[in-house]
Amino acid sequence: MRYQKLGKTEIEISEIGFGAWQIGGPPFWAEQNEQESLNAVSAAVDAGITLFDTAPVYGFGRSETLLGKRLKKCREKVVIATKCGLLWQKEELGFLYNDLKPASIRMELEASLRRLKTDWIDIYQIHFPSPDDPIEPAMEALARLREEGKIRAIGVSNFEADLLTRANEVAQVDSIQTKYNMLEREAEKEILPTAEKYGMGVLAYSPLASGLLTGKYSPASKFSDWRGRGKLGIFRKESLEKAYDELQTLMKTANDAGVPIKNIAINWVLKNPAVTAALVGMRNSDHVYDNVKRIES
Repeated sequence: MRYQKLGKTEIEISEIGFGAWQIGGPPFWAEQNEQESLNAVSAAVDAGITLFDTAPVYGFGRSETLLGKRLKKCREKVVIATKCGLLWQKEELGFLYNDLKPASIRMELEASLRRLKTDWIDIYQIHFPSPDDPIEPAMEALARLREEGKIRAIGVSNFEADLLTRANEVAQVDSIQTKYNMLEREAEKEILPTAEKYGMGVLAYSPLASGLLTGKYSPASKFSDWRGRGKLGIFRKESLEKAYDELQTLMKTANDAGVPIKNIAINWVLKNPAVTAALVGMRNSDHVYDNVKRIES
Protein backbone atom coordinates (compact mmCIF):
# COMPACT_ATOMS: atom_id res chain seq x y z
CA MET A 1 0.00 0.00 0.00
CA ARG A 2 1.24 3.47 -0.87
CA TYR A 3 0.44 6.62 1.13
CA GLN A 4 0.19 10.31 0.34
CA LYS A 5 -0.26 13.56 2.24
CA LEU A 6 -3.73 15.07 1.89
CA GLY A 7 -3.39 18.46 0.19
CA LYS A 8 -1.48 20.93 2.34
CA THR A 9 -2.17 19.05 5.56
CA GLU A 10 0.07 16.66 7.47
CA ILE A 11 -2.58 13.95 7.26
CA GLU A 12 -1.26 10.87 5.49
CA ILE A 13 -3.75 8.54 3.81
CA SER A 14 -3.62 5.26 1.92
CA GLU A 15 -4.12 5.61 -1.83
CA ILE A 16 -7.01 3.14 -1.60
CA GLY A 17 -9.77 4.31 0.70
CA PHE A 18 -12.51 2.14 2.17
CA GLY A 19 -15.78 3.48 0.77
CA ALA A 20 -18.37 2.70 3.43
CA TRP A 21 -21.54 3.61 1.52
CA GLN A 22 -22.48 0.02 0.74
CA ILE A 23 -22.16 -1.31 4.28
CA GLY A 24 -24.85 1.17 5.28
CA GLY A 25 -27.34 -1.05 3.45
CA PRO A 26 -30.86 0.28 2.73
CA PRO A 27 -32.27 2.49 1.38
CA PHE A 28 -29.53 2.79 -1.25
CA TRP A 29 -28.11 -0.74 -1.17
CA ALA A 30 -29.37 -4.22 -0.34
CA GLU A 31 -29.45 -5.53 3.22
CA GLN A 32 -25.94 -6.11 4.48
CA ASN A 33 -24.83 -8.69 7.04
CA GLU A 34 -23.35 -6.81 9.99
CA GLN A 35 -20.62 -9.32 10.74
CA GLU A 36 -19.51 -9.33 7.10
CA SER A 37 -19.27 -5.55 7.23
CA LEU A 38 -17.25 -5.58 10.43
CA ASN A 39 -14.95 -8.24 9.01
CA ALA A 40 -14.44 -6.11 5.91
CA VAL A 41 -13.37 -3.13 8.02
CA SER A 42 -10.95 -5.30 9.99
CA ALA A 43 -9.53 -6.78 6.77
CA ALA A 44 -9.01 -3.27 5.40
CA VAL A 45 -7.01 -2.24 8.46
CA ASP A 46 -4.91 -5.42 8.23
CA ALA A 47 -4.27 -4.74 4.53
CA GLY A 48 -2.85 -1.30 5.26
CA ILE A 49 -5.86 0.80 4.31
CA THR A 50 -5.94 3.83 6.60
CA LEU A 51 -8.64 6.00 4.96
CA PHE A 52 -12.29 5.22 5.76
CA ASP A 53 -14.96 7.38 4.12
CA THR A 54 -18.56 7.43 5.32
CA ALA A 55 -21.53 9.78 5.87
CA PRO A 56 -24.48 10.00 8.27
CA VAL A 57 -26.97 9.33 5.47
CA TYR A 58 -25.32 6.00 4.57
CA GLY A 59 -27.90 3.70 6.12
CA PHE A 60 -29.13 6.59 8.29
CA GLY A 61 -26.23 6.26 10.72
CA ARG A 62 -25.58 2.55 10.26
CA SER A 63 -22.35 2.94 8.28
CA GLU A 64 -20.84 5.32 10.84
CA THR A 65 -21.91 3.05 13.70
CA LEU A 66 -20.27 0.00 12.12
CA LEU A 67 -17.02 1.87 11.54
CA GLY A 68 -17.11 3.10 15.12
CA LYS A 69 -17.35 -0.43 16.45
CA ARG A 70 -14.26 -1.63 14.60
CA LEU A 71 -12.04 1.43 14.37
CA LYS A 72 -12.14 2.51 18.01
CA LYS A 73 -9.42 -0.07 18.75
CA CYS A 74 -7.02 1.51 16.26
CA ARG A 75 -8.31 5.08 16.19
CA GLU A 76 -4.88 6.73 16.22
CA LYS A 77 -3.78 4.73 13.16
CA VAL A 78 -6.68 5.49 10.82
CA VAL A 79 -8.14 8.52 9.07
CA ILE A 80 -11.91 8.85 9.28
CA ALA A 81 -13.72 11.01 6.75
CA THR A 82 -17.41 11.73 7.17
CA LYS A 83 -19.83 14.38 5.99
CA CYS A 84 -22.50 16.92 6.86
CA GLY A 85 -25.29 18.81 5.15
CA LEU A 86 -27.59 15.98 4.05
CA LEU A 87 -30.23 15.02 6.63
CA TRP A 88 -33.52 13.15 6.76
CA GLN A 89 -36.98 13.66 8.22
CA LYS A 90 -37.82 9.96 7.91
CA GLU A 91 -35.60 7.01 7.05
CA GLU A 92 -36.77 6.97 3.45
CA LEU A 93 -35.25 8.33 0.24
CA GLY A 94 -38.04 10.82 -0.31
CA PHE A 95 -37.37 12.57 2.98
CA LEU A 96 -33.76 13.73 2.51
CA TYR A 97 -33.00 17.44 2.70
CA ASN A 98 -30.02 19.82 2.67
CA ASP A 99 -29.02 21.98 5.62
CA LEU A 100 -25.70 23.81 5.88
CA LYS A 101 -26.62 26.28 8.58
CA PRO A 102 -23.82 26.55 11.18
CA ALA A 103 -25.99 25.23 14.02
CA SER A 104 -26.98 22.20 11.97
CA ILE A 105 -23.36 21.47 11.01
CA ARG A 106 -22.33 21.44 14.66
CA MET A 107 -25.30 19.25 15.60
CA GLU A 108 -24.43 16.77 12.84
CA LEU A 109 -20.80 16.67 13.91
CA GLU A 110 -21.69 15.80 17.49
CA ALA A 111 -23.98 13.02 16.30
CA SER A 112 -21.25 11.61 14.04
CA LEU A 113 -18.72 11.71 16.87
CA ARG A 114 -21.07 9.61 19.01
CA ARG A 115 -21.73 7.05 16.30
CA LEU A 116 -18.06 6.80 15.36
CA LYS A 117 -16.99 6.57 19.01
CA THR A 118 -14.29 9.19 18.58
CA ASP A 119 -13.38 12.64 19.86
CA TRP A 120 -12.44 14.05 16.47
CA ILE A 121 -13.06 13.68 12.75
CA ASP A 122 -10.00 13.72 10.51
CA ILE A 123 -11.69 14.96 7.34
CA TYR A 124 -15.10 16.63 7.71
CA GLN A 125 -16.79 17.17 4.37
CA ILE A 126 -19.82 19.02 3.07
CA HIS A 127 -21.73 16.22 1.34
CA PHE A 128 -23.60 18.35 -1.21
CA PRO A 129 -24.04 22.09 -1.73
CA SER A 130 -27.30 23.40 -0.34
CA PRO A 131 -29.63 25.33 -2.67
CA ASP A 132 -30.91 27.34 0.29
CA ASP A 133 -27.81 28.00 2.41
CA PRO A 134 -24.87 30.16 1.26
CA ILE A 135 -21.48 28.49 1.41
CA GLU A 136 -19.68 31.26 3.32
CA PRO A 137 -21.31 30.77 6.77
CA ALA A 138 -20.90 27.00 6.40
CA MET A 139 -17.19 27.33 5.71
CA GLU A 140 -16.79 29.71 8.65
CA ALA A 141 -18.48 27.12 10.87
CA LEU A 142 -16.11 24.39 9.64
CA ALA A 143 -13.12 26.66 10.21
CA ARG A 144 -14.21 27.15 13.83
CA LEU A 145 -14.55 23.40 14.32
CA ARG A 146 -11.04 22.97 12.93
CA GLU A 147 -9.72 25.60 15.33
CA GLU A 148 -11.44 23.80 18.21
CA GLY A 149 -9.73 20.52 17.27
CA LYS A 150 -12.99 18.69 16.60
CA ILE A 151 -11.97 18.22 12.98
CA ARG A 152 -8.51 18.13 11.43
CA ALA A 153 -9.30 18.97 7.81
CA ILE A 154 -12.11 20.53 5.80
CA GLY A 155 -13.42 18.76 2.73
CA VAL A 156 -16.23 19.25 0.24
CA SER A 157 -17.96 16.80 -2.06
CA ASN A 158 -19.90 17.15 -5.31
CA PHE A 159 -18.95 20.83 -5.76
CA GLU A 160 -18.59 22.62 -9.09
CA ALA A 161 -15.35 24.53 -9.64
CA ASP A 162 -16.80 28.01 -9.05
CA LEU A 163 -18.33 27.03 -5.72
CA LEU A 164 -15.14 25.24 -4.75
CA THR A 165 -13.22 28.47 -5.35
CA ARG A 166 -15.73 30.49 -3.31
CA ALA A 167 -15.47 28.04 -0.43
CA ASN A 168 -11.69 28.15 -0.50
CA GLU A 169 -11.73 31.95 -0.26
CA VAL A 170 -13.37 31.65 3.17
CA ALA A 171 -11.24 28.84 4.60
CA GLN A 172 -8.67 26.45 3.15
CA VAL A 173 -10.43 23.50 1.54
CA ASP A 174 -8.14 20.56 2.22
CA SER A 175 -9.86 18.07 -0.06
CA ILE A 176 -12.49 17.71 -2.75
CA GLN A 177 -14.36 14.44 -3.18
CA THR A 178 -15.48 13.98 -6.76
CA LYS A 179 -16.72 11.20 -9.04
CA TYR A 180 -13.96 10.09 -11.39
CA ASN A 181 -13.46 6.97 -13.49
CA MET A 182 -12.72 5.91 -17.06
CA LEU A 183 -16.39 6.24 -18.03
CA GLU A 184 -17.08 9.50 -16.15
CA ARG A 185 -14.32 12.03 -16.69
CA GLU A 186 -16.14 15.34 -16.19
CA ALA A 187 -13.84 16.19 -13.26
CA GLU A 188 -10.91 16.59 -15.65
CA LYS A 189 -12.38 19.77 -17.13
CA GLU A 190 -12.42 22.05 -14.09
CA ILE A 191 -12.48 20.20 -10.76
CA LEU A 192 -9.06 18.54 -10.93
CA PRO A 193 -7.29 21.67 -12.27
CA THR A 194 -8.92 23.80 -9.55
CA ALA A 195 -7.85 21.35 -6.86
CA GLU A 196 -4.28 21.39 -8.16
CA LYS A 197 -4.28 25.18 -8.33
CA TYR A 198 -5.17 25.52 -4.64
CA GLY A 199 -3.21 22.54 -3.35
CA MET A 200 -6.25 20.46 -2.41
CA GLY A 201 -6.27 16.71 -2.05
CA VAL A 202 -8.60 14.79 -4.35
CA LEU A 203 -10.60 11.79 -3.16
CA ALA A 204 -11.96 10.09 -6.27
CA TYR A 205 -15.16 8.19 -5.62
CA SER A 206 -16.79 5.58 -7.86
CA PRO A 207 -13.49 4.58 -9.55
CA LEU A 208 -15.28 1.44 -10.78
CA ALA A 209 -18.34 3.38 -12.00
CA SER A 210 -20.54 1.78 -9.33
CA GLY A 211 -19.60 -1.69 -10.54
CA LEU A 212 -19.72 -1.25 -14.30
CA LEU A 213 -15.92 -1.33 -14.54
CA THR A 214 -15.69 -4.65 -12.76
CA GLY A 215 -16.67 -6.24 -16.07
CA LYS A 216 -19.38 -8.44 -14.56
CA TYR A 217 -22.40 -6.54 -15.89
CA SER A 218 -23.96 -6.33 -19.34
CA PRO A 219 -26.91 -4.43 -20.88
CA ALA A 220 -29.09 -7.38 -19.79
CA SER A 221 -28.15 -7.00 -16.12
CA LYS A 222 -30.83 -6.01 -13.63
CA PHE A 223 -30.15 -4.08 -10.42
CA SER A 224 -32.31 -4.27 -7.30
CA ASP A 225 -30.65 -1.33 -5.50
CA TRP A 226 -30.49 2.40 -6.33
CA ARG A 227 -28.88 1.60 -9.69
CA GLY A 228 -32.05 -0.13 -10.85
CA ARG A 229 -34.12 3.02 -10.43
CA GLY A 230 -32.40 4.55 -13.45
CA LYS A 231 -32.48 8.06 -12.03
CA LEU A 232 -28.95 8.84 -10.90
CA GLY A 233 -25.69 9.49 -12.73
CA ILE A 234 -24.43 6.91 -15.16
CA PHE A 235 -27.43 4.64 -14.49
CA ARG A 236 -29.89 6.95 -16.18
CA LYS A 237 -31.11 5.15 -19.29
CA GLU A 238 -29.48 7.48 -21.80
CA SER A 239 -26.17 7.50 -19.90
CA LEU A 240 -26.15 3.74 -19.31
CA GLU A 241 -26.50 2.86 -22.98
CA LYS A 242 -23.52 5.05 -23.85
CA ALA A 243 -21.52 3.66 -20.92
CA TYR A 244 -22.02 0.06 -22.07
CA ASP A 245 -20.86 1.01 -25.57
CA GLU A 246 -17.67 2.55 -24.16
CA LEU A 247 -17.23 -0.38 -21.80
CA GLN A 248 -17.09 -2.85 -24.68
CA THR A 249 -14.09 -1.02 -26.13
CA LEU A 250 -12.36 -0.89 -22.76
CA MET A 251 -13.06 -4.57 -22.13
CA LYS A 252 -11.50 -5.52 -25.47
CA THR A 253 -8.38 -3.51 -24.65
CA ALA A 254 -8.15 -5.16 -21.23
CA ASN A 255 -8.65 -8.64 -22.67
CA ASP A 256 -6.03 -8.04 -25.35
CA ALA A 257 -3.60 -6.97 -22.63
CA GLY A 258 -4.51 -9.96 -20.44
CA VAL A 259 -5.34 -7.70 -17.49
CA PRO A 260 -8.72 -7.58 -15.68
CA ILE A 261 -10.62 -4.39 -16.47
CA LYS A 262 -11.10 -3.68 -12.75
CA ASN A 263 -7.33 -3.62 -12.21
CA ILE A 264 -6.88 -1.18 -15.06
CA ALA A 265 -9.75 1.01 -13.83
CA ILE A 266 -8.42 1.63 -10.32
CA ASN A 267 -4.82 2.10 -11.40
CA TRP A 268 -5.96 4.47 -14.16
CA VAL A 269 -7.56 6.75 -11.56
CA LEU A 270 -4.52 6.62 -9.28
CA LYS A 271 -2.10 7.47 -12.09
CA ASN A 272 -3.62 10.94 -12.42
CA PRO A 273 -1.23 13.17 -10.42
CA ALA A 274 -4.13 15.27 -9.15
CA VAL A 275 -5.71 12.28 -7.38
CA THR A 276 -4.68 11.55 -3.80
CA ALA A 277 -6.79 8.45 -3.18
CA ALA A 278 -9.46 6.30 -4.80
CA LEU A 279 -12.48 5.47 -2.63
CA VAL A 280 -13.60 1.92 -3.39
CA GLY A 281 -16.78 0.33 -2.05
CA MET A 282 -16.11 -2.88 -0.11
CA ARG A 283 -18.88 -5.06 1.31
CA ASN A 284 -16.82 -8.01 2.59
CA SER A 285 -13.28 -9.23 3.22
CA ASP A 286 -12.97 -10.72 -0.28
CA HIS A 287 -13.65 -7.30 -1.79
CA VAL A 288 -10.91 -5.82 0.37
CA TYR A 289 -8.29 -8.37 -0.60
CA ASP A 290 -9.29 -8.15 -4.26
CA ASN A 291 -9.04 -4.35 -4.34
CA VAL A 292 -5.65 -4.31 -2.65
CA LYS A 293 -4.36 -6.85 -5.18
CA ARG A 294 -5.51 -4.58 -8.00
CA ILE A 295 -2.97 -1.90 -7.09
CA GLU A 296 -0.24 -4.38 -6.28
CA SER A 297 -0.47 -6.18 -9.63
